[in-house]
Amino acid sequence: TLRPDLILGSAYAPHPAARQLRSLGYRLEYLPQATSIDEIRGNIRRVAGLLGQATRGEALIANMDRRLELVAVATTHAPGALFYQPRGYTSGTQTLQHEALRLAGWRNISAELGIHGYGAIDLESLLLAEPTQIFTSAYAPGTASLAQRRMQHPALQRITSGRPIIDIAYKYWICGGPMIADAVAALAAAHDSRGDLRP
Repeated sequence: TLRPDLILGSAYAPHPAARQLRSLGYRLEYLPQATSIDEIRGNIRRVAGLLGQATRGEALIANMDRRLELVAVATTHAPGALFYQPRGYTSGTQTLQHEALRLAGWRNISAELGIHGYGAIDLESLLLAEPTQIFTSAYAPGTASLAQRRMQHPALQRITSGRPIIDIAYKYWICGGPMIADAVAALAAAHDSRGDLRP
């Protein structure tokens, strides 16, 4: 039988299960959902401290920061982009996607439209915004659903015919961690397809 010294949970952990674990004498610590790179650093430091591995935690953060510095794009003329998901879900300010877009040299159109956190954007607003690039992050790629059909809308297909929607792996966002550097690298690489970036 597993008898862990420490159990890590999140705000989304089922509360009855958490109460039962605590009643059985287990130590349960909650981590907030990271919505920024600073919060990723904070979570790494907290877990490292709980495990008595502060030095290793700082090394992990330093490595992440080095990788971010290597892949980040500095520009004063960032082209517009956004994340667009089935059902029109998108990522505004106070999300990892927003910060990753910014670091990768893109303007987050969803944020400019006033969306905070995760919200929805209607197709008409998306078309009027004329994004240079549309990104998505498929939770279950290859699955068929009515929501997925929205991604095949003729108007959306038309504006992306010269620059297809790019899928950024969902694993980069599901739990904020050092892999955010991989997400920024993938977003930055999308500039290469059109040479749209000016210093």
